[in-house]
Amino acid sequence: MVIWHAFTGLLKVVFIAFSAWTGNYVLGIVLLTLLVRLVLLPLGIAQARSMQKMALLAPRQRELQQRHKGDRQKLNEEVAKLYKAEGVNPASGCLPLVLQIPVMYGLFDVLRRYQYPHANWEWLWHNLGQPDHTYILAVLVAVSTFLMQRQTMQMTPTQPGMESSQKMMLYVMPLIFGYVAYRFPAGLSVYYVVSNIFQWGQTVILLKRPINGGASGSAPATQK
Repeated sequence: MVIWHAFTGLLKVVFIAFSAWTGNYVLGIVLLTLLVRLVLLPLGIAQARSMQKMALLAPRQRELQQRHKGDRQKLNEEVAKLYKAEGVNPASGCLPLVLQIPVMYGLFDVLRRYQYPHANWEWLWHNLGQPDHTYILAVLVAVSTFLMQRQTMQMTPTQPGMESSQKMMLYVMPLIFGYVAYRFPAGLSVYYVVSNIFQWGQTVILLKRPINGGASGSAPATQK
């Protein structure tokens, strides 16, 4: 509990400092988000590289899917061997998201405990600690979630039998996140949108650089 209070206290200090510097609480959250993303940048790069390797391995994985069609256990074993041999860790893409969870919850705690009137844009959001009922942030959250989902699907080989489920999630998840954003503090939605845009742009840039001597690392994993 003491560690958590210290962590949220640090978030508040940084948030207030950025807000005072820019004269705007929204810009304060934007700068706080960018700071967090820069701290996590090495993990973000590792995540993008893992996606890049998985995209390059997509043809070989599809061959395994055809060879072991109907034998899910054998297919999973062979895919695991392929990833291990090529140094690919699919779970590495989850680490940046997992590490952001304490930050988002801490920011939620900070926003709900204190009143942060939006000094320059009162017509839009009266208080970043309250939900945004203009629907603007909910729409931005849904759109940014869709872009992230589509980018991940394009770069990650589709698992056999999961094609329809993945396509459904591409459209369902943005709607769910948009609804949640409509109910949660506006400041949290600002953080989420900026973080998504940063990660999307970061991945686009990194995937343009070839790895392992390949001609290009940006080609998506074509869905079959």
